[in-house]
Amino acid sequence: MSLEIDINPVAGVLRQATFFPRNTAFLYEGQEWTYARLAEESGALTRALCSAGVQTGDRIAYLGLNSITFMETMLAAWWTGAVFEPLNFRLAPAEVAGLLRQSAPTVIVVEPTHQDIIDRLLADTPDVLEGLTLVLVDNDDAAPAPTQPGHHYQALTHFVAESAGHPLPDPVPAGSDDLAILMFTSGTTGQPKGVQLTHGNVWWNSVNVDSVVDTRRGDTNLAAAPLFHIGGLNALTIRVLVRGGRTIIRRTFDPRQVLQDIQDHQVSQAFLVPAMLSAMHATDDFGTYDLSSLRALICAGAPVPPVLLRQYASKGVPVQQAWGLTETAPFATYLPAELTYTKPGSCGMPMPYTEVRIVDPLTDEDVAEAGMTGEMWVRGPNVTSGYWQNPDATAAAFSGGWFRTGDIGYRDEDGFLFIVDRLKDMIITGGENVYPAEVERALMEIPGVLDVAVVGAADERWGESVVAVMACKEGVALTLDDVRAVSADRLARYKLPRQLLLTAEVPRNGSGKLDKSAVRALVQRSATLA
Repeated sequence: MSLEIDINPVAGVLRQATFFPRNTAFLYEGQEWTYARLAEESGALTRALCSAGVQTGDRIAYLGLNSITFMETMLAAWWTGAVFEPLNFRLAPAEVAGLLRQSAPTVIVVEPTHQDIIDRLLADTPDVLEGLTLVLVDNDDAAPAPTQPGHHYQALTHFVAESAGHPLPDPVPAGSDDLAILMFTSGTTGQPKGVQLTHGNVWWNSVNVDSVVDTRRGDTNLAAAPLFHIGGLNALTIRVLVRGGRTIIRRTFDPRQVLQDIQDHQVSQAFLVPAMLSAMHATDDFGTYDLSSLRALICAGAPVPPVLLRQYASKGVPVQQAWGLTETAPFATYLPAELTYTKPGSCGMPMPYTEVRIVDPLTDEDVAEAGMTGEMWVRGPNVTSGYWQNPDATAAAFSGGWFRTGDIGYRDEDGFLFIVDRLKDMIITGGENVYPAEVERALMEIPGVLDVAVVGAADERWGESVVAVMACKEGVALTLDDVRAVSADRLARYKLPRQLLLTAEVPRNGSGKLDKSAVRALVQRSATLA
């Protein structure tokens, strides 16, 4: 006999609102949302969605920065049984149009910060918005005021007020296979794919995290990473909310503000990517902040340079590394805090309810020898059910129930996992394989370097040559000879950069990952100009 339980996070939020109504759910830009207030406002938006004809399985999109409205839109969508679709707030109008064509949402909630994008679509490609209810946020003091919204939009306050007298339905129960989130991949190497994350995926990630990470009921979480990214949203934030904790929402990432928040609010858990930690350390007053409250600082989204571990060790903060993808909701592996310094650079061990294999990408055979690299395959209840309306991509991504991640890694002699790089980013120079992430970690050790990206460029002699794109502190002037000389003890000669491009900022996408397509374009433009 199978037991069906309701794992809709809305049920957890309402439980907190019933028994702990005055506890703080969110602190957002100087305002407090208790669980009672959160439930009331999410319920009011639920009435409005129902009045707009939203049905179970419909998509509810959100376009804007991190905000309380983002979270309430998500909860209201799940209350009605709909699917929440957070859009990357850094996309251009044409990219947003492509996602809307793929997903066909029923309602889109838009911040004034992104009103110009929707206005552009209304003017250039109005067909993608046909039948779509456009709701414009007009009640967020931390966001700009709407500018002449026009008749195409409904103001959020009016949208909610129109249905104020309607009955509030009970939340639609959610089972493991019910779709919760439609989250599009960054699409830096091609057409974005809609990752289908079920309520089961969301729930099992929480179980995995609870099993190995020292998070506690009543903790304070910091949401400074973009919430449209699975790491910012589901690494910790959804679980903290359901569990009755407090989350500080910041609209965007500011390194000094994050340091101040950790100190002032005694933040105990946070998800941050390596570039964020690096930017925080680069502030001139990093050493003055008290970060001792951080018990669960999880860093993922890219390989963690060992130099970052040492920088935060000086503050008594062990950076806990994890690895995963949007498709794994997000964590597949985790390195416990007590092993941060004994296994530096490792992404840890498989999560308790997740399996990981190292597979030869040419033969699909398991790699048995310690230290030998292969593609990392993942299987577990936290893994996506597939890609939205894309059976070909889904079939290509799975083999016998295992998800092919496209990441290259290895196991050491103790069974701990290490990420080397993305399979598609590997450089082949003179017949040798070079993994950019390995080179990037070595170059980050050079004093004065703020950020690094390594890509391959066509080379008549070697096939490809290694190109380093670097951002440095003001006043630091590195040459290619400097970089090669300093790195010669850390890297084999064939891995050393043959070209160097200095730039004010290394391109990264909305989730903090290196945007290798933009980096390659930067290198190409530089070569053309040269």
